Amino acid sequence: VEVHQNTAVLDAPLVAARAAGVASVVHLRELPAEDEALCARLGLPAEALRHALLTQADRFVANSEAVARWLDPAGQMPQGRLAILPNVVDPGLSALPFAPADPPRVALISSNTAKKGIADMVATARAFAALGGRAEFRFIGPASADLAALGPLPSNLRHWGYAATPVAALAEADVVLCLSHFAESFGRSVLEAMAAGRPVVTYDRGTPPALLAGSGAGLVVPADDPAAVARALGTLLSYPAALRAASQAGRARAAVLAEAAAAVPDALI
Repeated sequence: VEVHQNTAVLDAPLVAARAAGVASVVHLRELPAEDEALCARLGLPAEALRHALLTQADRFVANSEAVARWLDPAGQMPQGRLAILPNVVDPGLSALPFAPADPPRVALISSNTAKKGIADMVATARAFAALGGRAEFRFIGPASADLAALGPLPSNLRHWGYAATPVAALAEADVVLCLSHFAESFGRSVLEAMAAGRPVVTYDRGTPPALLAGSGAGLVVPADDPAAVARALGTLLSYPAALRAASQAGRARAAVLAEAAAAVPDALI
């Protein structure tokens, strides 16, 4: 019997497991060292949280190499205490056809909170229009107070609404953006986009650039630079052949990542 905790931000299950003499496993999905808002909510600096986890838990599963490095920066953890298990996505995404609309649909698929870069999406839509570009920008996700606080949206941007599944969300997108203001520990929406053959434009922050890994599945631009996102979109959308090539590269890269996740021995998880 083991206690398996699916986040780094709880401690009560780990304390209870230790008191009961039961082994505990923490599935880490956060990068506290690069997420000030998370640390503020927890009331702990990142280093204190790391120390608490190492003291309280027996084993760890990290969802990316970046998370594993945060937990074990010196690479000295005993063998078998830490495994890396990348996130997986709905296999149905690979069956979605890639047939860009006219104008193409550029989506930010998220919880629509400020830290996901929704204000940057507005700035990107405006910058793209100023460059003479034609696209329909879409917020795909729930209504939120942060979204409402943005006020009137540009004419080329709308809130498309919540999609119940990744397949439903990506059926409404041709290109996907990742504009987070914090370091995503993995970036599941990026991998889902790649699996669906949707080219990605992402900030150079967190794990999403490593998911692309120079595969040609999209473009990486400087963080917090909506104008650079708009220019990257102009490059992608101006050349249909390049867009199709990025789509194919994304599917191929997602398949490689899926194989790597499937190869992790069950005994380490």
